Amino acid sequence: MIRQFFLAAAPAASSAASEAAPATAAPTAAATVAPTAASQAGTAAAGATDLPSFASPSNLPPVTQQAGWVGVLIFLFPLAMLVLGELLRQLQRQRHPLAGAVGIVRNLVLPALSLHILLQQVMGMAAKTIPMRVADTLLWISLIYAALTLLNGVLFEEAPKGSWQSKVPQLFLDLGRFLLILIGSSIVLSTVWGADLGGFLTALGVGSLVLGLALQDSLGNIFSGVALLFEQPIALGDWIEIGENQGEVVEVNWRAVHLLTEQQILLIVPNSELGKTSFKNYNRPQAPYFETVPVSFSYDDPPNRVRQLLEATALEVEGVLRDPAPEINLIAYGDFAIQYQVQLPCPDPTRGPAIRYEFLRRLWYVARRNRLTMPYQGDELVNQPPHLSPQRIQAERLRVLREASCFAVLPAPLLDQIAAGAEVRDYAATEVVLDQGMALYGLYLILEGAAQLSVLDAKGHRRILGVLTTGEFFGERSSLLHDRISESTVLALEDLRVMVIDAETLQQAVDHNPRLAQDLGQVMEIRRRALESLEAEAGESALPSRATNPLPDRS
Repeated sequence: MIRQFFLAAAPAASSAASEAAPATAAPTAAATVAPTAASQAGTAAAGATDLPSFASPSNLPPVTQQAGWVGVLIFLFPLAMLVLGELLRQLQRQRHPLAGAVGIVRNLVLPALSLHILLQQVMGMAAKTIPMRVADTLLWISLIYAALTLLNGVLFEEAPKGSWQSKVPQLFLDLGRFLLILIGSSIVLSTVWGADLGGFLTALGVGSLVLGLALQDSLGNIFSGVALLFEQPIALGDWIEIGENQGEVVEVNWRAVHLLTEQQILLIVPNSELGKTSFKNYNRPQAPYFETVPVSFSYDDPPNRVRQLLEATALEVEGVLRDPAPEINLIAYGDFAIQYQVQLPCPDPTRGPAIRYEFLRRLWYVARRNRLTMPYQGDELVNQPPHLSPQRIQAERLRVLREASCFAVLPAPLLDQIAAGAEVRDYAATEVVLDQGMALYGLYLILEGAAQLSVLDAKGHRRILGVLTTGEFFGERSSLLHDRISESTVLALEDLRVMVIDAETLQQAVDHNPRLAQDLGQVMEIRRRALESLEAEAGESALPSRATNPLPDRS
């Protein structure tokens, strides 16, 4: 309709001009009318000439081409919106990183492109008109936005941990994004609006001076962040210490470094402050991190024995490396104790606090079992058993022995002898009491807690025999005259207290009471059959849920 209107206006003006020419030779009365007609024709012709440039007939596309673009807008544009909408739903359901880019193409790029086609190809607007420039600017902005989102989704979103994408600081991404936006804006201003970039840069330079003075602190953070980016003294995942604060680097942006502390608190350190002060990076150079633990023991405890127990305890802690091995150093002779320093090699600094706790927790039990004392100021001793009278200790041990069915039948003098020679030991949860193949010191009678029996099968897989609780025992092979070797591994499932009857005392009890030997032999036979059953069923996981002592109840 618009094209037909403009094409009809031009012939009308031409016809009026041709009719005015013969009127010059007409009579005076006709000559009076001729100028009026000529004036009207001239006005019509002038009106045709003064049409806007974006609506002039010369700018309008051919009718067939115009109809084709109308068809594109009517049919292809809705179809593309429908296809992209379905694709977007699928990507969002899968949480795919490209979902953001597809959503921008559907919601911004396609509408901006359709507006551009409508104004230029259908309405025939010239490129330098205001509506066309606005449409082109919107199209450029949406394309730049979609390209940046696509680049971020392909390279950096959901990047595998440890890859180079995951290690790129956020500050670098922000600066790169800002640079690309600046380049795109320059292209839009130059090509679409015909702006003089030279004058624009001059004005930008003057304005930058003013902004620089007003934003000194913020710019200081930015440039400090850029310096950190190029120097790279820290990286994502590093464990650093700034003043009294420690934490893992979780983000480096244009303003600050974000640290996640041991207490799961987010600590934000401005880049300018980080650039002015010194800090420790426990991940540089690439070497095991040593967690330092100071401990003290009494002057009555031989240093060599203390050193051996500290090293053995450290190697039992999960997470402590064996290469390099833990280091134990005697630091000084203090006023109340000998001071030692234990260096625990850890895979990374983040595991240091947990390893330190586990080491100190186990050390209490080890020191108590081995009668080591840890004094502190005031000349008081830590880790000593409660000061109970010998009579009370003897009575408690006799009570436990009488509650155990296999010892209840023994005469009182023999029970007194066993109780006098027994030793009470404490073990921490998850601590190995006996290891498979270890020489047996004696019989272990459980006073409190629970222990797990397990063995290694022929394929090297650990198989569970069962669980022992209060009143049950293990280490029964110590009653033999030879081959006193543990056939299973005993692990404390919780804090465990046992009474250990040494092998000599146990042998004397067996010699004086054949019934005790029979009971111990019955237990050994049942557990031997359980071991044979495991070997026969190495490919199956069905195991006894509990290895109890099937002794007759004589209470």
